[in-house]
Amino acid sequence: MPRRDERSPRAPRPTRTFVSLTGPAGNIGDALIRRETLHWAEGTSDELIAYIGEAPDVWLRQLGIPAGTMVLRSKKSVPRWLWLLATAPQHPVLVFEAGEIPLDRGNGLRELVFLAETIIVRLKGGVVVRPPRGIRAPSWPALAIHRLAARLSQVTLWRDGATITRAGYGTLAPDIGFSAGARAGLAWSERTELLVSLRGARPLPDAAWIRAVREAADAAGLTIRTVVQVREDEDRAREIARLLGGTFDAWGDTDSVTQEEVLRDRYDAAQIVISDRMHVLVLAALSGAIPVELVPSPTAKIADAFAAVGLEGISVDSATADAARMTAALTPTPQRAAEISERVRVAAATLDEIERGMRAAVRRARA
Repeated sequence: MPRRDERSPRAPRPTRTFVSLTGPAGNIGDALIRRETLHWAEGTSDELIAYIGEAPDVWLRQLGIPAGTMVLRSKKSVPRWLWLLATAPQHPVLVFEAGEIPLDRGNGLRELVFLAETIIVRLKGGVVVRPPRGIRAPSWPALAIHRLAARLSQVTLWRDGATITRAGYGTLAPDIGFSAGARAGLAWSERTELLVSLRGARPLPDAAWIRAVREAADAAGLTIRTVVQVREDEDRAREIARLLGGTFDAWGDTDSVTQEEVLRDRYDAAQIVISDRMHVLVLAALSGAIPVELVPSPTAKIADAFAAVGLEGISVDSATADAARMTAALTPTPQRAAEISERVRVAAATLDEIERGMRAAVRRARA
């Protein structure tokens, strides 16, 4: 009589999702897009493994990293990350972080590592997700390696048309920051402020810029306030407030989580927000304010990213614009605010659809 096999069937190994979430805690825009990236990764596997680089503890709270996540920190943990990826069960998910991707000289080796990660996941029948990104300073061979890795990924998204042209592959999508949640804010007639938040690394605006902003605020009956969304810009915000005769909101000792809440409340009460920080303008638009990039010789990054969601005229070069052009850009109207809010709504809906498609791709890979 044959012996009965009493061994129980082996339980399937838990699935794994790997997500990269590096960034400085002093940059609320970076935290914003990493948080939305995390939302895409959550729920796609049994286990979640997050690499946060050198970020401090407050970064975990800023992003809302869920309990039970395996968090890897510092470059010393990269070998462990790669080992966990190489030994992962079948059908892992790899989610790269959203944002700007530097491909200047010296990044070739890093791109080779990312290519290797992509190949490992594909060989295991998994899914590679590249949320909306932009390419900065493309150079050889980093760009060529990045292009190959992008082609090997099932979900490859770019936040502006110029980047798609450089990459030669992928899909145009709104910046992932637009999925951070629209807010009603105050009624238009109750919004009383013009906000300014400029990079500290650029020269101070000239007298014509100062005059244009003051006149725009006076004409609209708005008070001027400078705010800080990136900690390194705090001194610049203080100086701009002095030049404009406005109020300065310091970041000071406030923790990053609270600072983000304070800022979003400020945007809720503004008619217009001037900045050369893209995610200052994204958050402003989510709050129903009118975003304007008014600086000398602006890069194309902000204009291109907003054009991708159907919003033109966001960026104005104050070095070449005359007083009439600057005045027109800084004249807030409820009609312009309504147009922006509608475009933001459509962008968020598009990102929701993309996320659903990404999750469906994971389910198909594991079917």
